[in-house]
Amino acid sequence: MEETISLREIFDILKQRYALILTSMFAGLALAAIVTFFIMTPQYSSRAQMIVALPQDEGTDENLNTVNYNLQMLNTYKDIIEEGDALASTVQDRLASEYDLEMTIREIKDSMEVEQSEESQMFSIVATGETAADAEHIANTAAEVFQDTVQDVLTNVDKITIVSRATASNRPVSPNNTLNLAIGLILGLLVGIALAFLREVLDRTVKDSRYVTDTLGLTVLGNVPKMSQKEIEATTQKLRNTQRAEDQDDNNASSGGRRSRTRV
Repeated sequence: MEETISLREIFDILKQRYALILTSMFAGLALAAIVTFFIMTPQYSSRAQMIVALPQDEGTDENLNTVNYNLQMLNTYKDIIEEGDALASTVQDRLASEYDLEMTIREIKDSMEVEQSEESQMFSIVATGETAADAEHIANTAAEVFQDTVQDVLTNVDKITIVSRATASNRPVSPNNTLNLAIGLILGLLVGIALAFLREVLDRTVKDSRYVTDTLGLTVLGNVPKMSQKEIEATTQKLRNTQRAEDQDDNNASSGGRRSRTRV
């Protein structure tokens, strides 16, 4: 027979297993706190803003086609900065010599990202590092190397300007402590609820008469009421008092019989 569960039964299960659910919630929160504050390495971010101007023919004004071409060139700059081994190699050498910062070419590439505003010729080199100073040095060094070398690769570039140099920020961009703790708390809650229902499914003890009649197909002959500890103690005491009274009556009856026999 197919078993169904009502909304009331769901709430009853959660109520009965609330200790397990709370324990799981706090365990998830504690695990998230350990990972966030003791295992994950904070990452800091810094950005340098740049703009590249392309040469224009004398006597002509910049038109829409020129602007569109400039915007398309930003994708080229992005590839040079994020994927170019030559630029990363030069950045690697400068970081090692000027700031004593040892990084591989792959680490430098992974730490840099180019962001551009829509319909704007300005773009930013965003660098991340394990310290705020490292992020600042990577972003500024990459901007300087790009400014010095891009004209050797792209002959149609007229002028490269660093609009804003990167500055160190002591506020890490990751991990997000609040988000991680919230995720740990929610995951702990979900795991606790899942464990509560799992224990309920695996628990094959008889909880009510429906299990006997519906699942086992047996007939219920009677029910034993559940008594509280106070009721049990009161009942036990009452039985003891009754037993003492009966014993006293038996003793009195025995004493009376002996006196009667003595008189005879």
